[in-house]
Amino acid sequence: MNDPAARRFFALGAIRLSGVVLAFAGISIVAKRWIEPADVLGTILIALGAFAVLVLPVLLARRWRSR
Repeated sequence: MNDPAARRFFALGAIRLSGVVLAFAGISIVAKRWIEPADVLGTILIALGAFAVLVLPVLLARRWRSR
């Protein structure tokens, strides 16, 4: 996989998928209260997941844009 566009496409997909996993982990921690500071840690994970899904791919695509 030497094509930079293919690597970037794969990276954006992996970032989105990891964001979804983080958000679901945060939701499950808040809902089940598996650990003691569940509200704090769960909220942080949900926020990081939302950032990874909604904002980070846009920033990376803007940075990787060809001139």
